[in-house]
Amino acid sequence: MLKELNQVIEYIEDHLTDDLSLESIAHYAGCSDYHFRTVFFHLSGMTIK
Repeated sequence: MLKELNQVIEYIEDHLTDDLSLESIAHYAGCSDYHFRTVFFHLSGMTIK
């Protein structure tokens, strides 16, 4: 799961200047936005905002 989280963080970093939404990030991660927010918080200790 940490490998996937690192891939998502790389995706976010690669698209910092784009208009990223929670929905587009969750879609990239392959899950719902609710599930992504929950998993991201539990693994990183940070909110996605």
